[in-house]
Amino acid sequence: MAGFLQFIVLFLLTTVPLLSQSNSLIRVQAEVDKSIITIGDRLTYTLTIDHQEAIRIEQPGPGANLGQFEIKDYQIHDPAKKNGNIIQKFEYEISVFDTGRFIIPPFPVAFFESDTSRDFQIIQSEPIEIFVESVLTADNRELRDIKPPQSIPFNLKKWLIYGIITLIIIGSTVAIIYFINRRKKGISLFRKEKIRPAHEIALERLAELRNHWQHMLQKGEAKVLFTEISDLLRKYLENRFFIKASEETTFEISQSLSEMEIGEKHQIIAIQVLEFADLVKFAKYIPDEGETENNLEMLEKFIDETKLIFETVEHQIEISKENTDNQETPIVTKKEIVQK
Repeated sequence: MAGFLQFIVLFLLTTVPLLSQSNSLIRVQAEVDKSIITIGDRLTYTLTIDHQEAIRIEQPGPGANLGQFEIKDYQIHDPAKKNGNIIQKFEYEISVFDTGRFIIPPFPVAFFESDTSRDFQIIQSEPIEIFVESVLTADNRELRDIKPPQSIPFNLKKWLIYGIITLIIIGSTVAIIYFINRRKKGISLFRKEKIRPAHEIALERLAELRNHWQHMLQKGEAKVLFTEISDLLRKYLENRFFIKASEETTFEISQSLSEMEIGEKHQIIAIQVLEFADLVKFAKYIPDEGETENNLEMLEKFIDETKLIFETVEHQIEISKENTDNQETPIVTKKEIVQK
């Protein structure tokens, strides 16, 4: 009886995973050969895609987005068949030149349920945490004494002093002449730079994109176009919300926006534009004109609804005049610029 029960348990342990695997259309798994490295050391990041034969996927390229890690080399293995599924492996040899805790962001994979399907879906791997340690030991971190100054020959020192004095006199003379000429022309010595609002800069760039995005699609430059769209949105997020969007992945930007005082609707719009741009840049997806126009409209809507608006508010301050008996108290208006 005990032997029969062991056989049943063994049968369930081997059969249930196979049934679960056969019911899955596609699975994406990411792993590394080590999670703790020293600065400059290399590690291998392996992406495994297990999918049914009817599924069509867009293969990841050599320019994958792996966060702050730099890709040193990559290898694409030939597809293999197992239990009626196709297994594809992509290996990236990566490195980073800083210490601390790093996150390899989720890797997006676009797939189509059939060869004739035009509707894609995206599946992502899990993020991976990597710790980078310094190669310096405690002994190497000790400060060493400064070496004593070396004596300079007398003649060299004298000519060096003469040269410095001469340069100071010439430079001062030129600066004075330049300053006097600008004063005569009524030109200020220092240039005042006007700081433009973030939304004005972003909408100006967006208007330029609208003038030639159709021509770029026709020339097959969809990747270049959506790289510009992604950069435009990231620059706006930096200047408007003061986050390092240009250095962060889409996953990290999503986390940063969730901590800001911004509505969930606007968070969703921003992440949708960035994820679609990532799909075009890294998954080699070719968008049509309708999809591109929709992304441009969402981008414009996000900028317009999250821009900062400044208005002038007037406050009246009464100033009493001393030593006056029959005169009316003047009213002074104070104008302030407040953020709306």
